[in-house]
Amino acid sequence: MAAQSLKIYDLVRSAQLIPDDELSEATKTSTHLNVALQDVLIGRRLISKDKLGDLIARSLGIGYVNLKDVTIPKEVLILVKEELAQERKIVPIGRDGYILHLAMMDPTNLETINFIRKITGLNIIPFFAFESDIKFGLHQYKSSLTENFQRLIEQVAKQRPGRATPQELAEDVSIIQAVGRMLEFAVIAEASDVHIEALSDSVLVRYRIDGVLHDMITLPKSLHPAIVARIKILSSLKLDETRLPQDGRLKFVSDEGDVVSLRVSILPTVEGEKIVLRILESGELSLSLEDLGYDERSVGIIKKALSRPHGMILITGPTGSGKTTNLYTMLNLLNTGEVNISTVEDPVENRIRRINQTQINTQISFSFAEGLRALLRQDPDIVMVGEIRDSETVGMAVNAAMTGHLVLSTLHTNDSPGAIPRLIDLGAEPFLLASTLELVIAQRLIRRICPKCQVTHEADSKISDYIVTNISDPTERGEIIKIIPTKIRTAPGCDYCKYTGYSGRTGLYEMFTINEEIRQLILDKSSASKIKSVAIKSGMQTMLVDGINKVAQGITTFEEVLRVTRD
Repeated sequence: MAAQSLKIYDLVRSAQLIPDDELSEATKTSTHLNVALQDVLIGRRLISKDKLGDLIARSLGIGYVNLKDVTIPKEVLILVKEELAQERKIVPIGRDGYILHLAMMDPTNLETINFIRKITGLNIIPFFAFESDIKFGLHQYKSSLTENFQRLIEQVAKQRPGRATPQELAEDVSIIQAVGRMLEFAVIAEASDVHIEALSDSVLVRYRIDGVLHDMITLPKSLHPAIVARIKILSSLKLDETRLPQDGRLKFVSDEGDVVSLRVSILPTVEGEKIVLRILESGELSLSLEDLGYDERSVGIIKKALSRPHGMILITGPTGSGKTTNLYTMLNLLNTGEVNISTVEDPVENRIRRINQTQINTQISFSFAEGLRALLRQDPDIVMVGEIRDSETVGMAVNAAMTGHLVLSTLHTNDSPGAIPRLIDLGAEPFLLASTLELVIAQRLIRRICPKCQVTHEADSKISDYIVTNISDPTERGEIIKIIPTKIRTAPGCDYCKYTGYSGRTGLYEMFTINEEIRQLILDKSSASKIKSVAIKSGMQTMLVDGINKVAQGITTFEEVLRVTRD
């Protein structure tokens, strides 16, 4: 039986690794959302990826390998050509004399095993690997971005005519390859954004990885018009418009065949047009609240708020702090056959099965308010508004929450208590807001300590010194003092984390529910600082407290917490 078609349900149930009721619920979700059961089990943290992989492999009588933990020698990779490895979904991972260790999605495929044995002259020992890890392993075939571009730069210098039109520039084969490789490497590096910046004498390409920008390569200034033209054509933007900003969207197909969507922003600068590409999530998200970094107490608060038939849940934070991912995760929890869920977004960043998603279009005056007005006539039970940014939208959202709908949305404020004065400033009536608002969450994204090079050592006094100097609220200060760790983890940096000391990100959160005391403060139009003080006394865990907790757990560093929480 092929590994892909193994009955994961039977394997997990037989191993008694998950309670039957949780396994059955995960199976229903898998069927309902049309996603693999293994993705739901791993996404909800019912079972670890490595434990499930080992379970599948043992059922086949072979070993399991997590390719994200393996650096493959070049001399092993060249034993199987990249094109063949991609076609067969295999990765050579090691050699022991006349034996080749081969990672496979389907280790029972004897035809592939015999074929690789024939072309390499080596005996094959197969290992099971998940599809996502096979793709990660295939990336190790790639040479560096600099090596790729050096060859392409030389080709462009030889081929591109000196006086070409923007259209001709964009259609040059070398430019097509150059832009494609730039995007491909951004996906490989798990970047969230690509910045292409015109300098006085060159073009700088930077990737935002784990929330921090990294210089990737510097290109000749002569390539700038060609790169801009190519991206404009891919995004269906105007080639001859260089004086005004332009926004668009493009898709490209990666070497592994994945369709990757990007949001495009082009801005004129004194040195030329700057391009920022936001890489959007592909496929359907199946994250759990725990995956986002919520602790057990916070998960309980959120699920209680989501269980209400009406009311408003708000998520606040700056651009790029993960608000949309948070909303999508909540919508997935609510996405059952008994409710009608509709959204109005800018843009639709991830498509969710059985949810009606609408994208605003300001060019035809289709705003959040217009979209919300229209979808409220579609008999929704749950409404998600991508962002509340004007008086008309806030009024309609509050009224929708008042008339029997559960409304989820985002807002730009520095902390969760600041959401209330902001909504009132936008025109929300305090008496309506006090009746409808249920939960406010503020969030930031922080980098995780690299798991490969982390070290544990005694904590110094910098945390307590900072708290004494900067935290004035006695309740918050007391909470932090109780959790200051005696040992902390840091990471000096290694090849795995590109010598940054960090790999991956998680969330920092603060949230409060609306109790009677806070409802009265809303009616009185109290300040954000007064609401914050009452919320803390009522049990709100501030973002800094959550951050120190994550430092104590060895998830991140105190410096990283300060970087994202300091005003």
